[in-house]
Amino acid sequence: MKRLLLILLLLALMPLSRLWAQAPIVVTPVSGLSLPWGLSNLSVVDGHLFAYQNGVLVSAVTSGSVVTSLSPDTVLTPLCPGANYVVRNGADSLLYFTTLNESEPSSFNVHTNARFFKNRQVELKSWFREVTHPIFTADGTTVIFSAKGKVGLGGNDLWCSFWNGKRWSKPVNMGNIINTPGDEICPVFYGNYLLFASNGVPGALPGFHLYAVRFPSGSKADDVIFANYVVQPLPQPLNSAGDDTELAFDPATGRGYWLSTRHGLQQLFTFTGRLDGVILSGTVTDSRGNPVPQADVRLFSSGRLVAEVATDSAGSYSLFAHPADGYTLKVSKPDFFRYVKSVSLYRSNEELLIASQTHNVTLARLPFGRVMVFDNIFRESGDIELTPQSEEALQPIVDYLRDNPNVVAEFTLYSSQVADQMYANLVIERRISNLQHYMKSCLPSGVRILYKNGVENGQKSPLGEVGDAVFIELFGD
Repeated sequence: MKRLLLILLLLALMPLSRLWAQAPIVVTPVSGLSLPWGLSNLSVVDGHLFAYQNGVLVSAVTSGSVVTSLSPDTVLTPLCPGANYVVRNGADSLLYFTTLNESEPSSFNVHTNARFFKNRQVELKSWFREVTHPIFTADGTTVIFSAKGKVGLGGNDLWCSFWNGKRWSKPVNMGNIINTPGDEICPVFYGNYLLFASNGVPGALPGFHLYAVRFPSGSKADDVIFANYVVQPLPQPLNSAGDDTELAFDPATGRGYWLSTRHGLQQLFTFTGRLDGVILSGTVTDSRGNPVPQADVRLFSSGRLVAEVATDSAGSYSLFAHPADGYTLKVSKPDFFRYVKSVSLYRSNEELLIASQTHNVTLARLPFGRVMVFDNIFRESGDIELTPQSEEALQPIVDYLRDNPNVVAEFTLYSSQVADQMYANLVIERRISNLQHYMKSCLPSGVRILYKNGVENGQKSPLGEVGDAVFIELFGD
């Protein structure tokens, strides 16, 4: 039976193996860990993972960076018996707890370490209930929590309160852009971004999913009430078709945890790496505009593969990567020339944790039996040198000839200097020499390429007067 369950788990994980390669984060399910339904309230305090399980506060036992088990906590629980959630306010180093104390459903406890011997409560007025997940901005002046309030927007909402030096202010509802008629729970900070789970965002799949909005440190009540938040779903594989919630993050190590039911049963997942990034998406079509499904789309940085995905039935693709210059996008499929393009990914809008960038690709089918025209190799009538743009245009031909040594290529060069044929011939011969040198540097010696001077041979170009162009034809061996 155990072997069968293991096989089923591996089969469930297989469809995600390629999907995970899309993200600039490394995602791993924590295996070998028994997680009954009801595990909740994940938090990271001083680098240690805590949760609430079967009525007690538990902490993770790790081996290296791998969670091996969850055991009843014996360090923090004595500070606040009955605690079901704990977080540290980095600004004052105090520990804040929430409890399931039904007599005080509208408050949470503060442990003041050496300054006091007893816990004290942060009162949030009697019209709050199910208060949970208080979190603090880096400067300690704002606390955000999830609760049901008498004047909320439905279910659990996110609220925030501000410290005035003596006490916390009356909580402010974070508004109907973040809060929905459903439940908003499990807030956590990632730099200047607030991450949370919601099951009420219009148009989303059923269940809880993870979202992000920008919440800069130092915000005031009016900033919160009148803010025009941009709510973004976190990308796959953090989100899935199941419930994804309870995100907890440790900024010191860059490691995060969350719970997901993507395989039917609740599982604990962990990730490492940055969440801020750019989603590069687009469509891959052929020269007639038809979608090209199952094309292999790869993104490289300094020669290292950082993301990969196959296009869907509509020819669409989507990759997730860190903002940076110097990426190389490669798209390939049998019977097509390979597409290679340098791309830069930017995050110009600070409101967005994840920016979007579009790059559509046209794949040229292998053109046996017809001539390909490259009129951007030598841009001016007197140019004889290959520019980086010229080499980029020739790259699909180079790749194909390298992969298919049995193919013969015929390059025919023309020049617009027809008034002076001697000069035109000289220009073309110099171009052929530079083109030969480039091809020899890119291809093995066995590849066969024929070079012709179209003007000298008295040939007419297949398209009439075309000026400075290179015509390439391929012949199978």
